[in-house]
Amino acid sequence: MLCNLPGWTLFILSILLVLYIMERFLFLRSKKVRSRQFLDGIIALLKKKRYNEALTICEESPGTVALMTKTVLVFRDKGLNELSNVANGIALQEIPLLERRLPSIQLIAKVAPMISFAGILQILAKMFDAMVHTSTYFSSNTIISFMQQSMILISFGLLLNILGTLAYAFLHGQVKHLIYNMEWSYNEILYYMANAKENDGNIDKKV
Repeated sequence: MLCNLPGWTLFILSILLVLYIMERFLFLRSKKVRSRQFLDGIIALLKKKRYNEALTICEESPGTVALMTKTVLVFRDKGLNELSNVANGIALQEIPLLERRLPSIQLIAKVAPMISFAGILQILAKMFDAMVHTSTYFSSNTIISFMQQSMILISFGLLLNILGTLAYAFLHGQVKHLIYNMEWSYNEILYYMANAKENDGNIDKKV
């Protein structure tokens, strides 16, 4: 049923689509971490002045939250503007990695129905050519065969469109969630460290 070029094209795209979805799902899953619990543990260490241990935990932990927390800890002695620039640089490097292959998934979902439509036109052209080159008798079974090929082809294209669209929406939501967690962790740890420095300064003044 996939004997024409559009059919084989859809078959190849279906394999790529499944591979892309699986790779992105596993990659984004590896980036997840329980943000609140992780950050509470880091802040607990910071309260005890155990900066090296907190930094080690950040380096050994996966995910965007650990990466952004590590960035703040490494550059904690810098000014707010400089620290913000460093954090933005980390985000600019990390976000494209999170969004990788998502445009390809979206593209496959969009072009699959078009390719299947092109395949149907090719099948109809073959059917009309067969009608012309056969005498007045043309088997109804032949027409049914062409119609079956067309229906399978359009169904295949629509299936890829639905699968790709749903997968893109899900994965894009996961990416947005990871980016939000990265921004949230940056603000939370920065807020804590700013308050800690202010409290230390007040204690020194009183002394």
